[in-house]
Amino acid sequence: MSSNSHWMTLGIIVFFGCNRGDTQKQTLQTAAVQTVHETLPSVAHPDYANWSRFPENSFVRRRKVVSNSSGEVVVTTKMWLETRTEKFVSVGSRVTVERPDEPIAENDADLVSFPATYRLPKGMEESQFYLPSMNAKKTGTEAIKVGTSEFQATIYEWEESSEAGPTTVKLWRSDDIPGRFLRQELYTKSSETMSTEEVTEVEL
Repeated sequence: MSSNSHWMTLGIIVFFGCNRGDTQKQTLQTAAVQTVHETLPSVAHPDYANWSRFPENSFVRRRKVVSNSSGEVVVTTKMWLETRTEKFVSVGSRVTVERPDEPIAENDADLVSFPATYRLPKGMEESQFYLPSMNAKKTGTEAIKVGTSEFQATIYEWEESSEAGPTTVKLWRSDDIPGRFLRQELYTKSSETMSTEEVTEVEL
């Protein structure tokens, strides 16, 4: 595979890892804008349920390393609780990307709001929206330490498809941390690209 192809794969994995969790979030956003019947049940939004547990200005910082034979890309993401009300929460995020021999790129801050409840799309089960992906399966539990704090995580594993080919995913998640995300490992066999992301800092 050419060097350009490798860097393209790294870009796909960086984008995939930053935006996949996600598959669930994309589904929820689609559900929010579609026309639904009033008879469909209103259920708790999982992102609201999680973030509303914490005080405003709580934040987490994540560090992701994406690597293959062409080199390494480091992505740092800070996510914080901007606003918390009885009807919605607003969550801010800022992403910084470091590539070899290039200036550090800091993206503009982004702000996303999650409603306290939403209408369940027709034909879908409420439990499906609490999974990180429709394909995800629970495979175990593990205690993950961040600084001096320890969080009990549920482990999910599954396979996703992307332009780079099938990608295996392993995710550690806990309701006791803002965003629920603790650690994630992605591996794309076709390009031998590995991505590892973990929470490095939590402030409540």
